[in-house]
Amino acid sequence: MLACVCLNPSFDRTVSLRSFTVGDVNRVLSARQDVGGKGINVAITARRLGIASCVLGCAGKNGIDAVRRKLDGEQVTHVFLPVDGDVRTNMKIVPQDGTGVTELNEPGAPVNAANQRAFSDLLAEKTVAGQYVVLTGSLPPECPPEYYRDLMLSLPERLFVLDVSGAALMAGLAARPFLVKPNRSELQAAMNRPLPTMADVHQAALELLEMGAQNVLVSLGGEGALWVSESGAMFTPAIPVRVQSTVGAGDAMVGGVMAGLEKTGDVRRALAYGAAAGCASVMTEGTQLIRPDDFAALLPQVQIQDVYCLLYTSPSPRDTER
Repeated sequence: MLACVCLNPSFDRTVSLRSFTVGDVNRVLSARQDVGGKGINVAITARRLGIASCVLGCAGKNGIDAVRRKLDGEQVTHVFLPVDGDVRTNMKIVPQDGTGVTELNEPGAPVNAANQRAFSDLLAEKTVAGQYVVLTGSLPPECPPEYYRDLMLSLPERLFVLDVSGAALMAGLAARPFLVKPNRSELQAAMNRPLPTMADVHQAALELLEMGAQNVLVSLGGEGALWVSESGAMFTPAIPVRVQSTVGAGDAMVGGVMAGLEKTGDVRRALAYGAAAGCASVMTEGTQLIRPDDFAALLPQVQIQDVYCLLYTSPSPRDTER
């Protein structure tokens, strides 16, 4: 079973409008609300792809029942520690003119030191050696940036996947996670330099390996994704699809990767699963994540290319796996 940690769940409200102007009245064309939180999104994606999943987390007492109902409906098991406060609401503003999504994310209910200790005990109780555990999403108020690192160090026999940014990412590398998954902007922030080319991204991923990561997956939006490990590197270009919403696409990619690892144990196939899931996710509005039929149609279209071919030569047919 895949275990996904979600310490800061949310209600994701997505509004669509023709254009968005700061400081002016903006008319909403449509709106929807989904239960979100990166760990929840990963678990739901994996479950829709046939992988038994569990969400372990903390949630504000006001709103926790709605989160539980959503996970029950998705056949995802869950254990939440209730904390004082509300489940946060995140606003996604999606203009149809292509100017980009604006997100307004609330901080969430505080998780104090006693709550943190209780959750550490819960994670140890509900997971086992050799199990994949996904740590992802923003840390709630009162959680230090080292909290994910400390969870990993306390349970070194688990296989941790770390999908966070900023100080939490940099601190977590010390625990040698099995996989880290920054996007390009998060990787640029970690390196404190721009990464305009694929070679630059590749080099930065190698530096994350030197800092402790065992594998690095960099999501590159419309360009695709890059997987780097000590044994080599692979690139998958994005499949052209009609984009409805990019919100949650990175979470869907992680969910797809985990489904691929659970089903096949092969990182090459896992990358293909992740690429198909990420592309399937952008075909749905809001944070609806993936439709299994879309995923099934996209998976045969995924191409996996060796990075040295991509960077320095034209890929030959034998360098491409469909």
